[in-house]
Amino acid sequence: MALIGKIRKHSWLLIVVIGLALAAFVIMDMTGQGGPGAQQLTLVEVDGEKVDWTEFQNAERILYTGSQADVFSRRNYLYNYFLDRTIIGNEAEANGLAVPRAELMDLQFGTNLSPLIQQRFADPNTGLVDRTQLNNIKATIDQGGLTPSLRELWAYQEKEVMTERLTNKLTNIVAKGFYTPTWMVEATNIDQTERTDFTYVKVPYDQVPSSDVSISESDLKAYLNEHKAEYAEDEETRVLSFVSFNVLPTPEDSAALEQKMNDLVTGWTAENVNDTFYVENNYGTVDFAYVKRPAVSPLIADSVFQKPIGSVVGPYIEGNALRAAKILDRKIIADSVHTRHILRRAQTLEEYQAAQRTADSLVNLIESGAFTFDSLAQTFNQGSMSVSVNGGDLGNVALGGFVKPFNDLVFFNAEKNKLYTVITEFGVHVVEVLDWTYETNQEGVQLAYLVEPIIPSENTQESMYNDVLDFVSTNRTLEDVRAAIADRPELHLELTMPVKQNDFTINSLGTSQTSRDMIRYAYEPGVEEGDVSPEVFIFQDLTLYYNGRYVVAGLSEINPAGQPSLEALRPTIEGLVSNEKKAEILKKELEGKTLEQVAEIYDTQIDTARGVNFLTDFIANLGEEPSVASAAVKVPLNEVSRPIGGTAGVYLIKPFNRTEATPANIPSLRASYTNQIAGQAKAGLMQSLRKNADIEDNRYRFY
Repeated sequence: MALIGKIRKHSWLLIVVIGLALAAFVIMDMTGQGGPGAQQLTLVEVDGEKVDWTEFQNAERILYTGSQADVFSRRNYLYNYFLDRTIIGNEAEANGLAVPRAELMDLQFGTNLSPLIQQRFADPNTGLVDRTQLNNIKATIDQGGLTPSLRELWAYQEKEVMTERLTNKLTNIVAKGFYTPTWMVEATNIDQTERTDFTYVKVPYDQVPSSDVSISESDLKAYLNEHKAEYAEDEETRVLSFVSFNVLPTPEDSAALEQKMNDLVTGWTAENVNDTFYVENNYGTVDFAYVKRPAVSPLIADSVFQKPIGSVVGPYIEGNALRAAKILDRKIIADSVHTRHILRRAQTLEEYQAAQRTADSLVNLIESGAFTFDSLAQTFNQGSMSVSVNGGDLGNVALGGFVKPFNDLVFFNAEKNKLYTVITEFGVHVVEVLDWTYETNQEGVQLAYLVEPIIPSENTQESMYNDVLDFVSTNRTLEDVRAAIADRPELHLELTMPVKQNDFTINSLGTSQTSRDMIRYAYEPGVEEGDVSPEVFIFQDLTLYYNGRYVVAGLSEINPAGQPSLEALRPTIEGLVSNEKKAEILKKELEGKTLEQVAEIYDTQIDTARGVNFLTDFIANLGEEPSVASAAVKVPLNEVSRPIGGTAGVYLIKPFNRTEATPANIPSLRASYTNQIAGQAKAGLMQSLRKNADIEDNRYRFY
């Protein structure tokens, strides 16, 4: 009571404190990593030019509204686009490059279409550009009739096309500067066309016991110094340690699910139940196709082919679900069907509507006797030309040979010599069954299913979450976590691969917003090695959307940009250094021996490799062994090589045939090699420009 009295007496002080706290909160929000404030909306700054977060969001809305594309992949594409657009724009201006309006129109609608336009307006059936669609869009643009959303999209796409074109012009400038001298042409021709066949024997490194190898700190440091360029990082990376608490159904959950399924089965066996409605209302599945015995689960196959029609089989457990199946019908199924069709292709809703109208008209014309099926198929079928020439005849096709809607119609539902229309992914078909063939006379069954996934209940998920929250609250460092799980064999402390500030994937946890949140935590200001996040990271099941695991994560390592520390790389390079040590041991043991002697001593086989040249990347049955490939061209014919230390073991090889290099056509090969080098330069140009640009990347503030 005394404390309350003091607060009342000095209420003005309380108001001031609250005001200061609110001000501090606002300032923190504007400047801290927790989120961008009104004054900090720059997503990335490139050579002094800023890309605004609002602009980025607007571009994402324009390009991806309604898209199913992965949110992280599309944001990565957009970030790189904005980055490259700025860099390319500056480079193009410095080199006097531009895309005039006439050229831009040609890239969008003319004879020199942009690769981007070719990709986005390709007919999925032919792979060719849909010129009709492009021409319709151009006409609509010329008439000023584009809808606001399409106008916005097209304006943005024009910027993409211009950036793409300027990039191509810049890379062509670089590519035109390459020349391959004659000596290089001749040397490369020899490396590519002089081929060697050889026998070999391989002794894997695991033939040497690890106890025979001693690795010192100086060995590891020497290896790291020799290979430092391979492990250098352009930016800081961090490693997280985490523990996964898997959320599993309890016995009570399983009992409740079993009771629920039993109740559903009871209701399903009631008289006059509408199977379709019952199944749909209870999230089951019904397929009116008939399936033969091999396609039915072996758990219920005997029952569904023996019990009376209308019987329910189950509940039974299959996979991670409780299931029950109802026998709707059984009958002998044809092995093949002889049918014919007229296809009207369609992709959009409007095209399907038009195709359906045409199909209905064709049915009326045939049924009226005005035209024959054959004659209309030759004129109106938009499917295979050979089918059109044959009057739409598809011949005899086995069960399952058509897409499902077509297959179900002609095998299970159609009557002979009667016309039908059916919609498939290709368009609308006019269909007629001419005959069925019965050879095996196998019975098929029509089934409906009720399915209840065996998943933890909401109470179980919540209870586990509370337990993990308690775990986090009492274990605030990784040392605490390690000690807390020491006597819990079901829990393991795992390490992530090194992650960068803007990564969104964790190797063993996949790509998700939760993975991204874990990485953002690792880079929060003030987080130090050994700290544990106060947040429990929730990973949902990607199919059934329940909380499948709770993850407790902490920051394990901070690896600054540049050369990683020996400790950070120790798990990676210890095995490589061990193999080098084992290689030296094996080389001494194999020196002076024949292939036959080595094969007998190490109980291995003598194999043959053919057509290997100096530049061979992959040798059949050996994999990537560049040391073996380079040695093969140097060892004299019919002589055994000295032991060769490779990637997976030590080798002895014995060449027995060598094809001399083909004569070099200098002009042709010069052009070919120059084009190869130019292509590599094109691929590396943007990487080089990015590396030399002054980039301030603020993505971590926003997502």
